[in-house]
Amino acid sequence: MSSAVLDPPPPAAGARGLAARAGEAEGMGQWDAAARLYARAFRASMLDRDPAAAADALRGQARVRNNQHRFEEAEELALLTLELSERHELRQAAARALNLLGVVLHARGEWEQASTFFPRALELALDLGDDDLAGLACLNAGVIAQQQGNLQEARTLYLESIGSFVRSGSSANAMMAYNNLGNASVYLGEWMEAEVYFSRGIEIGERLSHSPVLARLYSNRAHPLLQIGEWARARATLAQARAAAEEVGDPSTLAEVEKFHGMMARMEGRLDEAEAHVLRAIAIAQGEATGFDRAEMLRELARLRETQGRHAESRELFVRAAEGFRGVGAAHLVRAIEERLSASGG
Repeated sequence: MSSAVLDPPPPAAGARGLAARAGEAEGMGQWDAAARLYARAFRASMLDRDPAAAADALRGQARVRNNQHRFEEAEELALLTLELSERHELRQAAARALNLLGVVLHARGEWEQASTFFPRALELALDLGDDDLAGLACLNAGVIAQQQGNLQEARTLYLESIGSFVRSGSSANAMMAYNNLGNASVYLGEWMEAEVYFSRGIEIGERLSHSPVLARLYSNRAHPLLQIGEWARARATLAQARAAAEEVGDPSTLAEVEKFHGMMARMEGRLDEAEAHVLRAIAIAQGEATGFDRAEMLRELARLRETQGRHAESRELFVRAAEGFRGVGAAHLVRAIEERLSASGG
């Protein structure tokens, strides 16, 4: 955490008012502003002796640091939130801290450890009747199931999470669930369903002006559109993705945009252009994208090298992609690559 001394908030800006402003900044992807406001909200809540508000502010800071890929700070803040919540018997705040710890650990690639937190959070959420938290725990458990190749289970969990978010009125969380549901449908090869789910998430995101997740939804929608030959719509959604990602400074989504442009160029036979896009995607992704996303980019480059007839390079890249997928527990994708290499004599 930053050691900078923060000015005390003005009397009119109470802890909960500051937290509300921080949430607005977070929703727009204004990470530094959100972090500052959450820090001020935490200090104000401690001065007010309001442990519930303090836990909320700490959890907000942890979410922001996680989105900035500052994972050590995010974990430290989430653990502090859990300790504060348990000390003051704030069961709902403790459940949310458990869920967030799972999210942070998953983002760091520690998916096995992450998977232990979501069932605990879900159990507490169901006991408390907290539909929003139950939805988040289901959503995150779905991510683990999808990563392990249990795609039908993941889809069921995502649908359950959407039901919980509808009951709680949490449109922003439902938007994330639609994004994940679309991704599960992509891996199941259900292109039309995937496009529908991504588009539903985009409808919500455009209504909420929720730029960070909206940028990824625009980008992800390109995948099914390419598979069904909707080239013009794919280009349009990638242009929207680029604009939204640039607005919030999201290099990981910009890398995804380059990857999908490369995929489109490869499918259309423009191989030099495809290479430029994919190499640019990999360069942007270094230190920015998740290990899973980087593995997907290496796999796309391997496919391109195969199309170019550069088979030795292709095999080497497929092996590296498999190593990346293995590192995040995506055993089903490792198997798919191994089967492909075996069939080609690699």
